[in-house]
Amino acid sequence: MLDIAIIEFLENKKQDFLKKKIKPNTSEEDKLLFTQKANEKFLLENWLIGASSRAKQLSLTSHPAKFIHPNAKASSIIAHLPKKNDGLLRSGNVDVDLDIFGNAAALDVEKFLRLKLLDNQTILQHIEQESDLIKEQFHSIKQSFTQIKEGFLLIKKSDLNQTSGKLKQVYFPVSDDYHLLSILIPSGIIYKLKHKINQLRFSEENKILREELKKSAPNQITGKINEIFDLTSIGYGGTKPQNISTLNNQNGGVSILLSSMPPKLSKRKIQPPKHDFFNDCLWDNLFEQDFTNFHQILVHRKNNINIRDKRDDIVINSITKVKRLVDQIRSIGFWSDSDTYMNLDRWQKIWLDEQYANIREDIKQNLDYQIKAQSYFANWFIGHYKQAIKKNKLLGDDDIGHIKDVLKQEQELLK
Repeated sequence: MLDIAIIEFLENKKQDFLKKKIKPNTSEEDKLLFTQKANEKFLLENWLIGASSRAKQLSLTSHPAKFIHPNAKASSIIAHLPKKNDGLLRSGNVDVDLDIFGNAAALDVEKFLRLKLLDNQTILQHIEQESDLIKEQFHSIKQSFTQIKEGFLLIKKSDLNQTSGKLKQVYFPVSDDYHLLSILIPSGIIYKLKHKINQLRFSEENKILREELKKSAPNQITGKINEIFDLTSIGYGGTKPQNISTLNNQNGGVSILLSSMPPKLSKRKIQPPKHDFFNDCLWDNLFEQDFTNFHQILVHRKNNINIRDKRDDIVINSITKVKRLVDQIRSIGFWSDSDTYMNLDRWQKIWLDEQYANIREDIKQNLDYQIKAQSYFANWFIGHYKQAIKKNKLLGDDDIGHIKDVLKQEQELLK
C-alpha cells in the first residue's frame, strides 16, 4: 500500500493541474478529458518515470554559486565535513538541509524526494539506501528500480571541474605555492541563522508581552522581550529569488546579517596589577596629603593619646583609599587566570579577584592573604613616605610594627 505522503503528494499535483486547466466556461466534455489526462499523468508509475528523467535538471548543493553572482555557472558542490567540537560555525557543525538550484519547472521532483514516509526518513534517503520499504512502494513500476534510482540520484551530482569567472577568488599561500580559492556561501547555514533569529524575535512569548504592553492599562506580567539589535538584511536575486536557489526562494531572497562591528568597550579606570598591587596600582600623589600629615606628627614627636590617635587616623585614611582601589579591581570580575597576570602572586589574586570570594569569606583560608596585605602595605607606606618627604624622619621597626597593629585592628578594610 502506498504511503500516505506519496498519495497526498500525487493528489495535490493532480488538483493543481486541474485548477489550471478547468475554467468556469470549460465544457463537461473537456473537463472529463482533463480529468482522464490528470489521472494518467499522476499515476505513480507514469509520474516516477517522468520525474526521474527530469531530476538531472536540478542539483543539490551546500554552497550555491549563484549567491555570489546570479549568472555564475559552476559545478554543484556538496560539502561532506565531519562534526567536530572545535567551536566553529561551519559546514558539518550545523545540521541543515541541502539547497537546490536548476530548472524551476523541475522543483516538484525535489519536493517529492524530500517527502518523509512513515518511518520519518525521506524518499531520497530510502532510494540511496535501496531500502525494502521504497522498493515495496515502487513495486508496480515496470521500469527497474535501478533505473529509477540512477535517474533520481543525478540530483546529487557533484564535481569540482567547473568554476566561473564571475566568482570572487582569493590567492591563499601554501608553502612556496598558492591555492586559488573561490568564495562560496553555505546557504543552508545563513537561512538556519535567519530561522533561529526569527524564532527568538517573534516567539509566542514575545507576541504576548508586546500586545500587553500596547494596552493603555496593561496587566501585571512577567517575562522578558527578547530582541537582537543592529541586524542588516541582504537580498539575493532581486525580483527573481527563485533563480538563485530553492532556499532563497522560500525566504523571499532575504537573509539576515548579524552586526560585525567591534564591541564598544568602556575604558577601565584602573587596571589589575600584573606583578604587584602596591607597586602597580598605588601612586604617591594619591597619598600625598597623608604623607604630609604623617610627617607633621613625626616632627612633633609628642607621645600623647591625641597624637597617637591622629597618627592612627592617617593610616586608616590611607588604607580606606586602598580599599576603594581593591573594590574597583574586584568589580572587573574574573581576570587573574589570563597569562597577562601570570607573575602576580597567588595571595594577591585571592585578595583582588572576585572569583576567589569564597576563599576570602572562609576564616580558615583568608588569614594568609590578610596578614601579607597588612605587612606589604605597612612597608609600602613607610618606604613611599621616605620618597615623598625629602626631610623625612628616620623610622624604625617599631613604627612599621605599629602600623601593622593598626591594620590588624582595622582588618575589615583589607578583607
